[in-house]
Amino acid sequence: MRCMLIALFTVMSMAANAEVIEYRTDDGFKYNLDTEEKTAELAKFSGSQKKVVIPESVTYNDVTYSVTSLGNACFNGCSSLTSITIPSSVTSLGDRCFNGCKSLTSIDIPSSVTSLGLSCFRGCSSLESITVDKNNKVYDSRDNCNAIIETSTNRMIRGCKTTVIPSSVTSLGFSCFWDCTSLTSITIPSSVTYLGSSCFNGCSSLESITVDKNNKVYDSRESCNAIIETSTNTMIQGCKTTVIPSSVTSLEESCFDGCSSLTSVTIPSSVTSLGNWCFEGCSSLTSITIPSSVTSLGKYCFENCSSLTSITIPSSVTSLGVICFRGCSSLTSIDIPSSVTSLGLSCF
Repeated sequence: MRCMLIALFTVMSMAANAEVIEYRTDDGFKYNLDTEEKTAELAKFSGSQKKVVIPESVTYNDVTYSVTSLGNACFNGCSSLTSITIPSSVTSLGDRCFNGCKSLTSIDIPSSVTSLGLSCFRGCSSLESITVDKNNKVYDSRDNCNAIIETSTNRMIRGCKTTVIPSSVTSLGFSCFWDCTSLTSITIPSSVTYLGSSCFNGCSSLESITVDKNNKVYDSRESCNAIIETSTNTMIQGCKTTVIPSSVTSLEESCFDGCSSLTSVTIPSSVTSLGNWCFEGCSSLTSITIPSSVTSLGKYCFENCSSLTSITIPSSVTSLGVICFRGCSSLTSIDIPSSVTSLGLSCF
């Protein structure tokens, strides 16, 4: 017990002596310097440069710190950034690291990177070239696919407008193509058996979706330009040219989320439910008729449908979800049937 207490005291003393120093440079970089490990995290970039080269190390008070990580949202909103060079000293990219870098056209992931944060490249709408160093042990961009794939799981982490999904990929990760507004078409190979949530959110230019006919989990029946889960007849993802087949029974959460080019859609009477965020952000959608088969409208279902001028709610509907019509600034009137007994918070 005495040895354990001494060891614990030693660890606590070391932790107490460790210090993180904030260090800013003239070229717009802010670093968090770990005085114990002699490492630096690039915490924020606020410079005006369009082409950025991240240094392998920085020196502060005659001490050299190795740049090993890019912090959460460190380049967030750098909309003028066109290129970035990541040094081989970096091992991790934080959550939302390049979020909103809409002018970034290419990215090279060095062999040293072993960790990618969530939504790392969300909003990089101009991204058309993604390359992972061939010596990377965790990720790859096999078959020149212009994407990042987790090697051990065959899961695609991030794609872009020129991505071709290899036949060896088995799943698309969370927000894989989120806000890829330049993506116009995608083909899902037969090998893909899982789609992460928000996979194609905000892909406003997407107009062609094809699922390989040999896929056992998903299909795009009747050339519908959508992804349907075969066993449940649930539409997982639609686009601006989608025609919903009469065999579909439900629209999945975020099915048309961010599809700002969608102007109209016909929901067949086979559909019984509209998922949360189903048409959120469909800013060009002007009108929609909900069939009498639908009994409820999900949370955020029509949020920010700013061009929506009219909507017919059938008497089969009993509840309107939270924030269901928030941001529908063109909606001037609505008739709520007597069947509706529940209005969600901030419904309008």
